[in-house]
Amino acid sequence: MRKIEEQMNNAIRHRKNWSGSNTTVTCFKENGVTTEVNVMLHGNCIAWFDTASNDFNISSAGWETVTTKSRLNAILEEFASGARVIQRDFEWFLSDFGTLKPFVDGMKV
Repeated sequence: MRKIEEQMNNAIRHRKNWSGSNTTVTCFKENGVTTEVNVMLHGNCIAWFDTASNDFNISSAGWETVTTKSRLNAILEEFASGARVIQRDFEWFLSDFGTLKPFVDGMKV
């Protein structure tokens, strides 16, 4: 995992705003409590967490690049053990403990 991805995951885990190079973590608070965490890559939202339900969604934001996949996989490795974004014949899939699902922007993990 890249250093920037470790820093990104650390910011998500500790619910802290953070920015490094092309990646930004933004935490939204209500009455001092973090309610949502968004991860942006080049200004596009690629992951968002609802802290109340512990659910999160992922997206390529229309950019199925090596960097987008790397950031998403770093998030999945940390927060959804067993899930990975993989590519087969130029198409993306979510592999969840070996079960392949077509990758859809905004999918819940």
